[in-house]
Amino acid sequence: MEPEQTFVMTATFSPTGDAQVDDALGALTHLDRDVRQAAALRVGELAHPGAAPELVARLWSEQDPFVRETLTWAITRVRSATPLLLEALASTDPGTRERALHVLSKVADPATLDAILPLTSDADPHVAAKARWALTRLGDPRGVPAVVAHLAAGDDTVRNGVTRDLASFGAVAVPALVAVLASGATDNRRHAAEVLCLMGPGAEGATDALSEALDDPDGTVRVSAAMALLDLGTPAALDALSRDTRTQDPRVREIARRAGLRQTGGRRTAARVLADRRRAAGG
Repeated sequence: MEPEQTFVMTATFSPTGDAQVDDALGALTHLDRDVRQAAALRVGELAHPGAAPELVARLWSEQDPFVRETLTWAITRVRSATPLLLEALASTDPGTRERALHVLSKVADPATLDAILPLTSDADPHVAAKARWALTRLGDPRGVPAVVAHLAAGDDTVRNGVTRDLASFGAVAVPALVAVLASGATDNRRHAAEVLCLMGPGAEGATDALSEALDDPDGTVRVSAAMALLDLGTPAALDALSRDTRTQDPRVREIARRAGLRQTGGRRTAARVLADRRRAAGG
């Protein structure tokens, strides 16, 4: 039986001068994915600035998703790779643009905002979705309008992605959503109300706008606003909602009834706590 042979793909790169780094970079082209995985992990641990060009180059050509994700992690540890990722955003290949955005979303460097913004409207829907997600990872309020612009746009997949992204921004997205809720087209108001409903505590700044939306001419907006107030659960939100028990919309009326019960239950609990304290003090 002939001895097992190890085949390695041809690789050329500029040596960094560090033997450990260069050995690991050379192994990134090995035919065995486990070897490539270990090499990517090692390069990331060493985090040598000179490794950036080869790491980024391998990201575009690596076919194994697990190795590719390890390369992504390694790149996030080498700051000198960021300019190379930004250059890749201009690539004619959608896959390259999407992968670059994926890594940039993990780098989360605020300085990359201006380069990412235009791609939120990329012709490729996967690239556009990844760009919007990357903005949420930056958390910069300047990125909110670019995502709000896609309210009520596209199919359910796009809408769900925009909902998730805006909800992920949290409170910084509230002013823009409130503006849409007050004067946007019907579909946009519906989507804005849906986002606020999903946002949870971060939507507290929209309490007044959601209260006004209980009288919106569109039923879907009314229900989403009511659910958002109920989920907020703050005294102001529940007060606004419980006052709407006589609305002609049966769905909102039921949600308002639940808000009233929650308020009553809260008052009873507070009363019991106070009574227990008084008894304890008297004892």
